[in-house]
Amino acid sequence: MATVAVRAAEAADPGTPADVLTALAADRAVKVRAAVAGNPAISSELLRVLADDTRWEVRFVAAKNRGRHAVTVALGATHVDTREIAAQRRDLGPADIETILRDPARQVRERLAETTADPEVLARLARDGHPGVRASAVLNDHLSSADTEMLAEDRIARVRAAAASSRRLRPDTLTKLAADRSADVRWNVLIGNPERRDLAALIAEDDDETNAQHARWQLEDPRLGG
Repeated sequence: MATVAVRAAEAADPGTPADVLTALAADRAVKVRAAVAGNPAISSELLRVLADDTRWEVRFVAAKNRGRHAVTVALGATHVDTREIAAQRRDLGPADIETILRDPARQVRERLAETTADPEVLARLARDGHPGVRASAVLNDHLSSADTEMLAEDRIARVRAAAASSRRLRPDTLTKLAADRSADVRWNVLIGNPERRDLAALIAEDDDETNAQHARWQLEDPRLGG
């Protein structure tokens, strides 16, 4: 039998016959199966199998395949991690975006929220039903100022905390968040805006001792705040 390196090279070659690629897709070596998964010439059927391979190394390569139907196949994979990788691709079309927005796994929608540069898509993600997706959207610099301000008032502390870290909130919004009922939100206000000594002064009297101690340290540090 040929070596793994030789089989992997054959598996990666777009000119390799389809029946040979099918055989190599069942190879015991992960490196060989991954090479097949990355071959842009493989059929959608074969890619679908590899997108749900038992090994993540193969699945992740399949999710990045540059074949014509690869994105659609990857976004339809059973394994969530395959769909997560596919959701971060830069070549997503409108239909792919809609598929991701409907994905039942919030992790897939989070990956899109982290990476998309489309303000309209982000606006929809900022209104997602899962706080993890909204928190990811608010940390994306392409989210509008209005939606960032909206998420600073989210009912879930995790989302408000992410907004406090965004560096895109109005000064008065940050002042309001410095008195938020969540210690995590107040912490993110503090560490995310070290130049705001007025915020540190407010949090220096915080009920949470960790917050209070760090605020006092910031006030005492001559490098912060000017």
